[in-house]
Amino acid sequence: MIDELDKKILNLLQVNAKLTMKELAESLGLTATPVFERIKRLERDGVIKGYVALIDPEKVGRGQTVFVNVRMPIYSSENIASFEKQISKLPQVLECYHLAGTIDYQLKVVVENIKEYDSFLLAIAKIRIVNVDSSVIVLHKVKQETSLPL
Repeated sequence: MIDELDKKILNLLQVNAKLTMKELAESLGLTATPVFERIKRLERDGVIKGYVALIDPEKVGRGQTVFVNVRMPIYSSENIASFEKQISKLPQVLECYHLAGTIDYQLKVVVENIKEYDSFLLAIAKIRIVNVDSSVIVLHKVKQETSLPL
C-alpha cells in the first residue's frame, strides 16, 4: 500500500521523471536516501512500471489517431487469445482494450495518414476471427493526460 509520501513522490515523477534524487528530496523536505529507497520499493512492487519519453506524434510522422471498434463473432477463449496475440504485434496499435458491451475491443491506432490507415485495415482483415465494427477518426486532441490523479 502506498502512503501520502509515496503519492507525493509519484506526483512529482509523473510531472517530470527526469528529476534527480536531490531535486526530489528538496521538493519533499527530505534527504536523497529515503527518497531513493521509496522509489526503488515502488519500482520493485510494480507501482512504477517504467520511465518513458513522451513524443509528439505529428513530429514523427504519426499524426493521425483512429479509434477502431472490433467485434468477435465467435467469442471463445481460443479466439480471444489468438486476437490479443496478433494485435499485440501491430506497432500502429498503441492501446487495446477488451470491453464488455456492444463491441468486444477498442484499439487506439496511430498512423501517418488515412492511406496508411487503409493499409492497417487490410492487416486487420487478415485476422479472420474479428470484424471491424467502426472507425472513429480523431480531428484534434482536446485533452490527453499521462498522469494518474493520486
